[in-house]
Amino acid sequence: ALARVTGRSPAPPLPPPPPAFPIAVAAAATVALVVAALFIMVGRRRKEYVLASVLASSWRVANVALLPVLLLTVAEPRASPLLLGVMAVASLGAASCLIGTASLRPAKSAPPSRALSAPSPTPDDCGGGMATPDELAVIYAVKHSLRQSPPPPNLPEDGKVVAVQLLRVVREHGTDARAVERVYRRALAWKRDNLPDKPELDALAESRWLCAAEMPHGEWAVGHWPIGFHCGYSKSGSPVKIERLGACAPPSDTKLLYPYYLALVDTLQRRLDRTSVTSGRLQQTYELFDLAGLGTHMVTFTTLSFTKDVMLAFATHYPSSFSKAVVINAPSFMERLYRILSTVLPASVKAKVSILGAEYEAELANDLTPETLYWVTTASHAQLCRAPFRDGAALAQPAGSSRAVR
Repeated sequence: ALARVTGRSPAPPLPPPPPAFPIAVAAAATVALVVAALFIMVGRRRKEYVLASVLASSWRVANVALLPVLLLTVAEPRASPLLLGVMAVASLGAASCLIGTASLRPAKSAPPSRALSAPSPTPDDCGGGMATPDELAVIYAVKHSLRQSPPPPNLPEDGKVVAVQLLRVVREHGTDARAVERVYRRALAWKRDNLPDKPELDALAESRWLCAAEMPHGEWAVGHWPIGFHCGYSKSGSPVKIERLGACAPPSDTKLLYPYYLALVDTLQRRLDRTSVTSGRLQQTYELFDLAGLGTHMVTFTTLSFTKDVMLAFATHYPSSFSKAVVINAPSFMERLYRILSTVLPASVKAKVSILGAEYEAELANDLTPETLYWVTTASHAQLCRAPFRDGAALAQPAGSSRAVR
């Protein structure tokens, strides 16, 4: 009737409001993922243990709810920021694995009846005195047990490298020698069964830093999964690794992605272990994740499955491998959420995690050298995949190092 009187067509009916339930569930899952990931990453074995354990359970519940939540939010465009938040948190662990649930067990010294017997250790057994006397005793006992018959077939020949790897396990799981040996043997078995065959890369990692383009299917990764394997050093001396997650083009399958990424992670770990031995300091990476360009194109079952597998594998089999994780170009709501949460987070968490928006350069300048910032702000994806080699030359070692990178 109104149309006949006014001569105008009636306005189309307004779309129904988005259903509140899926948005509320997605919001709760996002918050649970953010908080749980932060605490689990640095949740240690003392007073933070109880809270970290509770949040680890929240992580598991959120994972169970993740698939229906994603299906519901994909169907509701107004929920896309929440969807991006879920993916941002999931992507955060793609290389550095924030979900080390095994690390949440309280540390305890092995009772004498459970300790492994071995000759008296010396500081040199851990590559120059990186371990405390208690840690050194456990490392030496486990090394002695591993050398007994039958030793794992892929046990490193260099005893100092074995000691560094065991020190990482001890720092993550405590000083129960038998538990440390079980974790380490499982890690060796997983590497034997899942890593691609790469003897040439393993040999090169003993003497120099490699680049992502040298990994299996590295040239494919230049255009699909840009990672800077070694982009110089932080001011504290940690090697810097950069992942441009927002620039990733998820493949339709993971036949190329898994060999590339697993080889990269393992080769990086080998290099960290070797430099730990030569420098006398436990080397850990400074992980930087760039979310610029992150969108719903990353939300595929292939990507989610890959993220889950890599997070679990890295957390379980490569413990104590990073010193700090920084996210840049995070969506504004994610940055604000972390700013609110950080007011109640322990100092140990805030020291190891930073979530920054587009205005990140001033804060990164406090951690990184100008030479390293080049890889963050200036290098193209192709150049990043060839770091540390810039214009045909490698970056120098940090000040005070006795060996140069070749």
